[in-house]
Amino acid sequence: MNLVNLAPDIQEEILFLPKVSAGRFPLNETTLRNIACQPLWDRQRAAWRKLRLERPC
Repeated sequence: MNLVNLAPDIQEEILFLPKVSAGRFPLNETTLRNIACQPLWDRQRAAWRKLRLERPC
């Protein structure tokens, strides 16, 4: 699954996430691919909101 299949607003939010100066970034590609494989943008947005609550950046 390609990450360009993410809802545009999620892509934009990812682009503007703050830089991590130390340690690991709280999100990884595997997690994003799990969201991107959902065909409906509403479901992607719900999964993204849940993820952001669990792993705030």
